[in-house]
Amino acid sequence: MNSFRKQLFSYLLLLSAVLLVSPVAQGMPSDVKGHWAQGSVNNLIEQGILNGYPDGTFRPDQSITRAELAKTLAVAYGFKASGRQDRFPDTQGHWAQDYITALAQQEIITGYPDGYFKPEAPVTRAEIVTMLTRLLKVGTEEEQYIMEFVPSFPDLEEEHWAFYPVELAARLKILPGYFQPDFHPDRLASRADTAWMLDQLLNLQTVRGKITEHPSGSNLLTIQPEEGELQIVLVPQETVVFRNNITTTADQLTKDDKITIFYNRNQEPAIVKAYGEVTKNDLLGRLSSMVKGRLTTEQIASILAGDWEQVKDGLVGELYNQLLKYGLTPEEAESILIQDWAYLDTIGRDRLAGALSDYLGITRDLSRAILDRDLERIKEYAKIELTALALGQLLGQGLM
Repeated sequence: MNSFRKQLFSYLLLLSAVLLVSPVAQGMPSDVKGHWAQGSVNNLIEQGILNGYPDGTFRPDQSITRAELAKTLAVAYGFKASGRQDRFPDTQGHWAQDYITALAQQEIITGYPDGYFKPEAPVTRAEIVTMLTRLLKVGTEEEQYIMEFVPSFPDLEEEHWAFYPVELAARLKILPGYFQPDFHPDRLASRADTAWMLDQLLNLQTVRGKITEHPSGSNLLTIQPEEGELQIVLVPQETVVFRNNITTTADQLTKDDKITIFYNRNQEPAIVKAYGEVTKNDLLGRLSSMVKGRLTTEQIASILAGDWEQVKDGLVGELYNQLLKYGLTPEEAESILIQDWAYLDTIGRDRLAGALSDYLGITRDLSRAILDRDLERIKEYAKIELTALALGQLLGQGLM
C-alpha cells in the first residue's frame, strides 16, 4: 500500500508540474478566437510579452492602462530599471514600478505636467502611438521638421502634439486599418490595438550601417550594414528622411553618414535617420526650424548669398511694424527697407537685425550674423543645438 501511495503521489506531482509549466497547452484565451487581432495576441502571449486574465480571457476590446502598457513594452524590448526608482510619486510600491521606471529611463514614457504618472489611467491612441515610435528612436523631441507633411488624417493637424509620431507610424504601416478615415487621437486604445501594433513593430525590418556610395543628387544609396553584405537601396520620394535630426531629402545624404533605415510592413524604406558632418544645408534647415517656418531654407540661403531682394518683399510688412516699435519714424523705417542692402549703414543694420530678431524669435546676435552672411558666426551661435548644447539654449527662450 505504501508503495502504491508513493507511486500515486509521484504521478500527481508530475502531472501538476506539466500543467504548471505548460500553459500554452491549455489553449489561448477563449475570447480572441475569430477576433481581427487574434494572430497578434497569440504571437505575443506565446513570447511571454502579453498575458490573459485568470479566467482564461484576454478581453481584447478593453482599454489598456498606462501601467499595463509599461509592462508590455518593457518586457517586449528587455528594458530593466537601474538606479533610482522614485521618478513618479504615484508609482511608489506599485506593481509596475520597475517597468515604468525602465521606460522612463529610456525616454519612452513621461509623466504629466504635475509630476504624476497615473499608472491606472487608460491610454489614448495618440499616447500609445507616440510611445511605440519612441521605441524606434523616431518622433523624438530632438527632431526638427522643416519638410511639409500632408496630413494622413483629417482630424489630426500639424498643431497637435502627436501629429508627427502618428504620421511616422502611418508610414511604417503599423496602425490598424480601422483607424480610418479619422484617427480620433483621444479615443482609448484597446488591448487588441496594443497587441496588433506592437506585433507589427517587432517584426519591422531595420538596417543600420554606413553609406559607402551616394551619387550626387541621387536617391540611390550603397550601404555597408553593421552585419552582412553591401546593400543598394533606392529611397522613395515619400520616405521620411532625417539628417542630423532635421527632415531633408535623400539626395542631401552624404558618403560616410551613419544611417538607419526602417522598412514598413511592405518592405519599403519608410523612415531614414542619418548622422554625419554638419553641412550648410543642416544649418539652413536648423535655422528655418528655429524661426518656425517664417523663413524657408531657400529664403535663408538667399540672405546668406546677399540676395536680400528675394526675401524682403515677403517680410517687409512685419519688419516695417517692428521698426516702428523701435521708435523709428515711418520715413526712417521705409528708408531702411528700401535701400539696397549693401548700402545700409551700421545703425540701419542694427535696427533691421533687431526687428528681424523680434519677428523670428531668435537672438539679435544670430539675426545680425544671418544678415551679415557670416556663416562662421552663425555656426558659432547655432552649434550647441547642432552638436547638443548652444542652440538648445536659443530654442529654450520660448521657441519650443
